[in-house]
Amino acid sequence: MATNPIGKGTKTIGINMCEKMANELEKRANSMHLSKSNYCKIVLQQWIDSGKKLTLGEK
Repeated sequence: MATNPIGKGTKTIGINMCEKMANELEKRANSMHLSKSNYCKIVLQQWIDSGKKLTLGEK
């Protein structure tokens, strides 16, 4: 059985998104000298910590 390289109690997920959004995330992460993964974790953690409800809508 393989172990997660980050450690016990973690889980790896993958997502697909439009290229425009992925490029924007990459640009923002690079500007902060972060990996895309770490940048996304920070953004998501800040949203979760805020307690704000996510409103979903279709474009």
